[in-house]
Amino acid sequence: MATTDTSGRFEFQNLAAGTYTLKAELSDYVAENRQVIVPRGGAANFDFLLHPACLEEGSYVDGGLRWGLQSAEAVLYVRLAAVSEPDRWIVNGQCIVGIDHTATVLSILNMGPDSGSITNPIHIVRDGRVAWKQGEEYVAFVRWEPAIGRYRPIAGPIFMIQVLDGKVVWDRTDAPNIRMGDPVSKAMAGLFALLPSARAARSR
Repeated sequence: MATTDTSGRFEFQNLAAGTYTLKAELSDYVAENRQVIVPRGGAANFDFLLHPACLEEGSYVDGGLRWGLQSAEAVLYVRLAAVSEPDRWIVNGQCIVGIDHTATVLSILNMGPDSGSITNPIHIVRDGRVAWKQGEEYVAFVRWEPAIGRYRPIAGPIFMIQVLDGKVVWDRTDAPNIRMGDPVSKAMAGLFALLPSARAARSR
């Protein structure tokens, strides 16, 4: 075992020729393993580049539907068309593990002039390694993340409202005008009706 100096250099002396596996570790960074070959009578130089540890999936707080309407930049009714493998994404200086989903936008909640600028298809990144399934439909409360050029749901999966056979799976109690099994169009109209109070609360 060796510890780097203040410049990040390390050294092993008097090693026999052969193949070795080196592992570089630093707190809050992803460890890296590398196989190196030390020649007979010679030296070998190797560099390691460690990346910040990635957040697999955070804990989420349900701030209520009014908060959701305040925080979301868009509320979209989407159908997931394709799912990628988990990947690393840098968002606001934080490394996250997430899955990119290609989605078709079926309808858009009119939240202002920018709502009409959303075009198909879009990409939604879900934090963690668990993907939504291709073909599933959701009413998605999302925020645009310019660093990755994709949308992310606010509060993880909390504000991804599943839709089955055109009807919302709605178990919230903070929207008296929306019920379990309502058609998506009725649920979207109910959310639109709540926008003025959400905006008023945001402007205070």
